[in-house]
Amino acid sequence: MQLSAADLRNLERIVERERLVKKRKDLVVLGDAYRNLCFVKDGYAIRYKLLRSGKRQILNVILPGDVIGFLVSFFDRSIYSVVAVSDLTYNICPLDAYARLCYQEPQFGLALSWLAAHEAAIYAEHIVDLGRRTPVERLAHFLLEIHARLLAVGRAERTSFDLPFSQEIMADVLGLSVPHLNRVMQQLRAEQLITSRGRLIELTDMASLQTLAHYQPLDLAPIPLPAEKA
Repeated sequence: MQLSAADLRNLERIVERERLVKKRKDLVVLGDAYRNLCFVKDGYAIRYKLLRSGKRQILNVILPGDVIGFLVSFFDRSIYSVVAVSDLTYNICPLDAYARLCYQEPQFGLALSWLAAHEAAIYAEHIVDLGRRTPVERLAHFLLEIHARLLAVGRAERTSFDLPFSQEIMADVLGLSVPHLNRVMQQLRAEQLITSRGRLIELTDMASLQTLAHYQPLDLAPIPLPAEKA
């Protein structure tokens, strides 16, 4: 969306100074009240639910450019937890202040609607992952999704990126055990769809990887401009 200098100043007035949360510290706790939007500048986190059995399901990973507190801030109590998986820097904005800004500058409310649509599309793909995609298709889709999201914020190259998450985290995202995840990763390498060196992932055959994963890029349409007055 197009923002003027005045729009940006209005947003800056309600955004508080940069904060740092250390690795393994919770930002949001399931069941607690939370009423802030946190704009991630650097670092990584996960949204997750921990069951009484001790099993963890990661709902989504959080990258630079994402918003922590989106969705949970609109409920009386948080419906999931968020924990930093690296040192993470962010700017915080109280939801009430952002809502008041939306009354004054409706385009900021539209931006939140577009963000909600993007989040819903990502969660829909994760449901398909766990419900219908095979393990190798899940991993292929996850790698393509992370690459696209990092590329959008200048954190990836055209066909490569540094994978910021451990195998344990990836396994909990994809509903696999770590040994199973390792076997699936080896399968993608054996089929020459990817190469890896440390955390560096090279998508060596992007087209075949997309076909395998039934991957469709989530390219948002632009927010419509207001109609010009006659």
